[in-house]
Amino acid sequence: MNVPGFHFNPIALAIEGAAIGFLIAVPVGPAAVLCIRRSITVGAVAGYMTGVGAALGDAVFGAVAAFGLSIVEQFVIEREKWLLGIGGIGLMIMGWVTMRHRPRTVGDPVADDREHQVATHFHYASSSFFITVFNPLTVMAFGAAFAGRNLAGVGANLADAALLVAAVFCGALAWWAIICTAAVSLRHRFTGVGMLWLNRASGAVILGFGVVALISLLPLPWKQIGHALGL
Repeated sequence: MNVPGFHFNPIALAIEGAAIGFLIAVPVGPAAVLCIRRSITVGAVAGYMTGVGAALGDAVFGAVAAFGLSIVEQFVIEREKWLLGIGGIGLMIMGWVTMRHRPRTVGDPVADDREHQVATHFHYASSSFFITVFNPLTVMAFGAAFAGRNLAGVGANLADAALLVAAVFCGALAWWAIICTAAVSLRHRFTGVGMLWLNRASGAVILGFGVVALISLLPLPWKQIGHALGL
């Protein structure tokens, strides 16, 4: 189907972009842990804002792959260890803070302040965005997905690339909406003590992701270790 301004079929392009965004967002990671924990302990808005931040991070790397920004890809590959190190330290700090976080009390005047809510919602989105963009594996996953679907040259046309990036964002956001909705449906099962332990457990998992990222920087024969473990 020829559509003025598009080189690719826009319907097929939107479907493929949404599918790629959805599938790349699916693997469970620290952003998913944050989304689930915030959906249960704070509410749906917190969970959705966390998902929006992660989806925006996926869209950024989708844009890198769509527009063929080889300079950015090369920068990520050459500085993979630095990105892993910064991301790992950030995850450890975030995990520790989450473990020590106590649920807010009902009627807290600071938490109910509108300006505080706006800042908090921005924090929810920015933290998950940070986690996503400091994962060098994400840009590699998008590059492989776009190359496998013959979409590497889509950046030659602005309309095609913009549609593809928007579709990637929507696909990723759909996954986060599913995760958030499922988590919110379980919210009534958690009491005050349960909330406290959820913070500790989710914080420990996030901290663990950070530790794994830092351990991966050690000069060890990871390929041989992976083969020995059957990975």
